[in-house]
Amino acid sequence: MEACFICKKHRDAAAQSDVIYEDDYVRASLMTARAEERLAYLGYAVVETKRHAPGLGDLNAEEARAVGETMNRVSAALKETQSAEHVYAFVQGDGVPHFHIHLVPRYAGTPPEYRHPMNLVHWPDAKRGGHEALQGIREALQARLHGS
Repeated sequence: MEACFICKKHRDAAAQSDVIYEDDYVRASLMTARAEERLAYLGYAVVETKRHAPGLGDLNAEEARAVGETMNRVSAALKETQSAEHVYAFVQGDGVPHFHIHLVPRYAGTPPEYRHPMNLVHWPDAKRGGHEALQGIREALQARLHGS
């Protein structure tokens, strides 16, 4: 599908720098939205299938296993390398034909009113940064995920 956002992202050489883990079935990458303004929510990751599979129930056994294992490993890496006290996981919409699950770390000191994955990124004092901070997180996660 030429117009598919995720297919385009998977082909985009620049987007490869956001990847923290990849296998035959899935790709995990950091969300870099607003990084140019140094306002990216640090540690926010997405695990997405490579094949077009719109949502839960559409994954084959290998994809489901890869999504589950990758989600668990990335969440553990966020806790270990970024000191996240909790990682929210949610499937939000069906706007693209690739299953994707959002992983959003919650850090110590998050006020109760922001302790929800849809509110967390709106906390004015949340951990935010630009490309340099994201690069450091990416390298730490890659090292942890690849056993270094």
